[in-house]
Amino acid sequence: MGKIIVVGSMNMDIVIKVPYIPAVGETILADEVVFFHGGKGANQAIAAARLGGNVHMIGKVGKDEYGNSLVRNLKDNNVNTGGILFDDAFPTGTAYINVSRSGENNIVVNQGANGNLSVQDIKNNSGLFEAGDICIMQLEIPVETVKYVIDLCSEKGIKLVLNPAPANVTINDYLKDVYAVIPNEIELSILTGSKITNHDDLLTSSQKLLEKGAVNVITTIGERGSIFVNKDTSFITDAVPVERKDTTAAGDTFIGAFCVAVYEGKTIKEAIKFATYASALTVTKEGAQESLPTREEVEAFIRNS
Repeated sequence: MGKIIVVGSMNMDIVIKVPYIPAVGETILADEVVFFHGGKGANQAIAAARLGGNVHMIGKVGKDEYGNSLVRNLKDNNVNTGGILFDDAFPTGTAYINVSRSGENNIVVNQGANGNLSVQDIKNNSGLFEAGDICIMQLEIPVETVKYVIDLCSEKGIKLVLNPAPANVTINDYLKDVYAVIPNEIELSILTGSKITNHDDLLTSSQKLLEKGAVNVITTIGERGSIFVNKDTSFITDAVPVERKDTTAAGDTFIGAFCVAVYEGKTIKEAIKFATYASALTVTKEGAQESLPTREEVEAFIRNS
């Protein structure tokens, strides 16, 4: 049986509920502070697993309670954790997330053990890449490790789906044959050095990543949905309107759902539609991994929409 391999970050999310996102230099009082399991890698792994994927996670946490809790939660969500390592030197990564009453957020990440996931760690887990169908990565781990995995997936014939977050322009030189690059609008702007103000800007900027070798580019554009571009075509998929509580992990859900749909043989358009509905459900709940929908929830949502 094939598998979805996720190489990426695991964090404990410290969510600070605020009346609104503060400006630079501004001090405001929080409404509440809560803790959630997070990290883009772990979020995307659990998103894919809850939607039916056979998911294996490679990552690193500290030898602390946050790390133990994150690994337990992955196991509880049917993610294979054999590739997760416990670091002697660094604590588990943490993310500090401001969430406004309207559901907007901003995020500051302390990498911790995520920043120590090395090329050698990947080599030590190279067996996981046998019979792999899709590999998902983000940029919350060292870029050198990301580059190595890109090359390994190319060698093994594994579809690589890259979520370039946080955006790092050095990755542009390693996009050749990457099956799908999935940034948000801000990340696309940073990667391409382009100012994006309209639809044409999105197309032009996406084309720049295609010129770097990416096969498909899917940019999530918030309440407007997403835009798909490859060398043959482009199209917009509108967002599904819902009442938003917390946008945390909406992009991670989109990526996990997209990969499950591709893994199951759906077309790109079908996969994006499925991912759009899944990510819409995520923003109706609070937290990162706690908000990720099941396959049954998404299918019922699609039927009833």
